[in-house]
Amino acid sequence: MNRSLRSTLVPGALALALVGATTACSSDVAGGGAAGGGGDGQTLAVAATTNEQAAMDAVIADFEEANPGVTVNATYSALDQYQTTTRTQLSSGTAPDVLFVWPGDGNPVAVDVVAPAGYLEDLSDEEWVADLPDGIRPVVQDTEGATWIAPISFSGIGAVYNMTALEEVGLTPPETWSELLQFCADAQEQGRSAFALGAQTNWVTQLIPFALTPSLVYRDNPDFAEQMAAGEASFADSEWTTAMDKNLEMQEAGCFQSDPLGTSYEATLTAVAQGDSLGVIQVNSAVPGVQGEAPEGTEVQLLPVPATDDPSETWMAGAAGSSYGINVDAANPDLAHQFLDYVMSPEGTNTYVTTNSALPAIPNDDFQVEPSLEALAQYQEEGRTYPFMDQQWPNARVQQTLFSVAQQLLGGQTDVPSALAAMDEAYAQG
Repeated sequence: MNRSLRSTLVPGALALALVGATTACSSDVAGGGAAGGGGDGQTLAVAATTNEQAAMDAVIADFEEANPGVTVNATYSALDQYQTTTRTQLSSGTAPDVLFVWPGDGNPVAVDVVAPAGYLEDLSDEEWVADLPDGIRPVVQDTEGATWIAPISFSGIGAVYNMTALEEVGLTPPETWSELLQFCADAQEQGRSAFALGAQTNWVTQLIPFALTPSLVYRDNPDFAEQMAAGEASFADSEWTTAMDKNLEMQEAGCFQSDPLGTSYEATLTAVAQGDSLGVIQVNSAVPGVQGEAPEGTEVQLLPVPATDDPSETWMAGAAGSSYGINVDAANPDLAHQFLDYVMSPEGTNTYVTTNSALPAIPNDDFQVEPSLEALAQYQEEGRTYPFMDQQWPNARVQQTLFSVAQQLLGGQTDVPSALAAMDEAYAQG
């Protein structure tokens, strides 16, 4: 762990794009540098999480067309499986040439974990490094300024609304906390749930706290992560308590469908697409998921989740999203660098982020923001975003603890003080 790297994060800095769909594994070939690449200079092995598949496949198709004779074999797997498999491959020297790596810290395949272990190629000499926004540098570089991963997208967390369904029931997205609670009541009267919650999928349980804490914790105290690292702050003695209380208040107000703990991530997208639920608090990658299942012409938007009764206090979680590194033992390192350079070009980046409904990590003049992401783009431009919280945590146990205690809170098996005490205990393990 590189504690000093985490302490350099500033308000508006961009860290990890959270997860996305944890659907079943889908792949073209088995992963691994030797198996997928072969060292022939013409075949490249790439691995990523399942929610990156559509975007990566689109970029691969363009890259292969522009480079006749080159073949890119991609492997995709669900989040937990990807982290476990990739760490095993890295330690055994069988990892693919190019692999998905999370910015910042907080999980087994985050750059702050795998780069110090010597698993990644130094990318500092690539031309695109000079164009990295200052807010993104701390979560892709080390304290010496070396760049270890290529960040393609900027992602955010908010409420993904079926605007067509809202119009049908005569409701509008809430802009204050009081309006949000009333929105939940009004949705119930219309026979809908305000928000679908897929708490059966464990990583989903972190998203409501992640949507609320930028406004409640980090807006007024942008140094909170540094204070945590220095032992001067804790989850239990901070506005994280308010965020977790508000999460429970949403449940008590009937904001969710029946049985959130028995509902999967995929089922929530279907519910929003069909209008049974009016929205879902999710990462922006849920936008195309909803659009893909909704009737043609359905309008979908990602909007901020208010946490107070002052709209000017609302911030969003925003982060450097889809990012890739090169295996230091890549079978085809030259082709890996060529591929990443293409992905980081405006052409490659725009194809990737448009497919994934995200924004470019490095802005370019050719990119047109789609209507569903205009609010996120505005908050990014105004500096009203804060990194995804787990990228500033010292180990993966904190996030896993949050998954667990959030499910227990929903099931009435614990309370907020106990939940946050458990997170503090996990954090203290370093």
